[in-house]
Amino acid sequence: MTLFQILAVFSEAGPTDAASVLERLDELLPAREVPSLPAFYRHVRRATELGWIAVDGTEDPAAERGGRPARLFRLTPAGADAVRGRALEIESITRLALGGERS
Repeated sequence: MTLFQILAVFSEAGPTDAASVLERLDELLPAREVPSLPAFYRHVRRATELGWIAVDGTEDPAAERGGRPARLFRLTPAGADAVRGRALEIESITRLALGGERS
């Protein structure tokens, strides 16, 4: 589920850095479900291998975090399709769990 959550934030945010994604996940999820930075990067690496996320380089050096410019990541069209497909699956299961009709 964590990869889906990360992809969902990218679909909302557009090109963004890791810290911004983690901040948004912290707003949306219970603390125990927010991935650590190493876990976040493992998910991003996997999504990059799948062609779902691309690295757009770095943001303005004036916005450096930890002494280095932050890498910007963005959702690719394939990533948008993947997150949309997963969202539809979750929606169907949620409707079923709540006693709604199957689709």
